[in-house]
Parts: sequence; structure tokens; C-alpha cells
Amino acid sequence: MKKIIAAGVLALGGLMTTGVGVSSADEIQVEGNYSTEAACLVDGPHVEVVNGGNWTHFSCVQHSDGLWYLYLSN
Repeated sequence: MKKIIAAGVLALGGLMTTGVGVSSADEIQVEGNYSTEAACLVDGPHVEVVNGGNWTHFSCVQHSDGLWYLYLSN
């Protein structure tokens, strides 16, 4: 009985972590940073990614270092 419960817990844990990998794949951070949000917003629509992908949205996020970083998402 304990083996069945342990197997069930492991299977549930595996299913829960699968979603984490899939959801994080929908957004990437572009290399580099910007000193202003305006500069980030200007580059957003025109950025090219080496590894391809069909990125339909972009966003500029300010990190704790005060710089702005560009993210691409679907």
C-alpha cells in the first residue's frame, strides 16, 4: 500500500513540474539592456532572435539594477 501511495505522489509531482517547463518556454529575455524604457520600446518591434521562434509580443521590464530588459513572448 505504501508503494502505491509513493508512486502516486511521484506521478503527481511529475505532472505538476511539466507545466512549469512549458510555461517558461513562452517567454525569453533578449540579450542586452536599456537605460530608459523609451529606448527599450523603440527596439521591441524590430528585435531579431538567432534561434528563431514566432514571437508575437514584447514587453520592457525594469529590474532592480534600474535598467530595462526586453522580453519576447507569444
